[in-house]
Amino acid sequence: MKTFHRLIAKSISSKIYRSIGLILIGVILSYALVFVSLVSVGMEHGAGNVANRMGADLIVVPKGSGKDLERLLLTAKKNYFYMDESVLDKIRNTKGVSKVSPQTFLMTMEATCCDQSVEIIGVDMDSDFTITPWIDNKYLKSIENGEIIVGSKVGIKEDRTFKMFGKEFKVASVLEESGSSMDETVFVSRNKMDEIMTFAKAAGQGMIKDVTKKDISAVLVKVQDGVDLQRITATLAKIESVDIVNKDRVSEKLTSGLKDMYIPCLIFSVTIIIVTVLLLYIIYFIIIRDRKKEIEVLRIIGVSRKDVKNILRNEIILISVVGSAIGTLFGTLSFFVLFELIDNVSKVPFTFPRLQENILIIAIVFILTAGLGPVCSTVSIKRVCPKEILE
Repeated sequence: MKTFHRLIAKSISSKIYRSIGLILIGVILSYALVFVSLVSVGMEHGAGNVANRMGADLIVVPKGSGKDLERLLLTAKKNYFYMDESVLDKIRNTKGVSKVSPQTFLMTMEATCCDQSVEIIGVDMDSDFTITPWIDNKYLKSIENGEIIVGSKVGIKEDRTFKMFGKEFKVASVLEESGSSMDETVFVSRNKMDEIMTFAKAAGQGMIKDVTKKDISAVLVKVQDGVDLQRITATLAKIESVDIVNKDRVSEKLTSGLKDMYIPCLIFSVTIIIVTVLLLYIIYFIIIRDRKKEIEVLRIIGVSRKDVKNILRNEIILISVVGSAIGTLFGTLSFFVLFELIDNVSKVPFTFPRLQENILIIAIVFILTAGLGPVCSTVSIKRVCPKEILE
């Protein structure tokens, strides 16, 4: 057995540049596949999270602010716009509307007012049906008493507080990552907005606009089951000075953005696999053909046909496993290091894949890339090594 292993090690080390070249092929393939796969899953989750978290069938915003709201939902870009709360009654009185909940966006001045740059949104806790379902009911009362809810990317202190306008606010709950602007958002009760404005003025760090409880940025609307969404949209559109954002419209943009990013990733992955298979087949065909004399010597000194095959295969397996392991490792590390950059350039919300998915992707890529070398070489061994040489 020791002789067998020495023969494999000697074969690899004697042609070190050839071995390094084959390892690099495995590195490049596994790196590309694991990186692209993690990016694709991250985009898919981000898009799904936004669709699930949106909650409302329709969102009513001030005239000309529909696209601003879509950007707010689909990216982490902050924005603000306001309308008078009198629009609430008009929406509530619309036939077919089941639930109505107002929200108010308080735009911060970068990180000058808070521990970090965040979007502050005032939520009506009594009527809300988009944020509160994600929060344990035991925290709802504390939010009404002045505590806050924060997104996953809001950095809170160890004592679970977040500083805004010179005051420490207790954090009642932290939302899971969504891949949207919600991750960098602080949610407060709309009943506490006047108090927050007072803190802002006292600290000399006012908002862009002097906002009160009468100012509404968006009204989230849930329609009754079985009611035609398009009909409700048309009815609400008749209200003066408002735009209507339909959940289907947001979903279409998510699907379009996902397709724009996903298809190139798929094409790239398929292309690199095909090119690698062809390249490995050709390389191993040439390499094994050039090793006929070496095979003959091994047979002359008494190495059996089975052992000759095992030497060749184990050598290739070792090279493939090393290349696949290095590529998979660096591909995974690159994904985590470049996550913020990918998130910024992505056209759709982007999140980290779950731990189980990371492990599954890494395992599949490793097995696939490590197995390509042995598969391609097996065909080459059978074709290039005549039976009379091995017997």
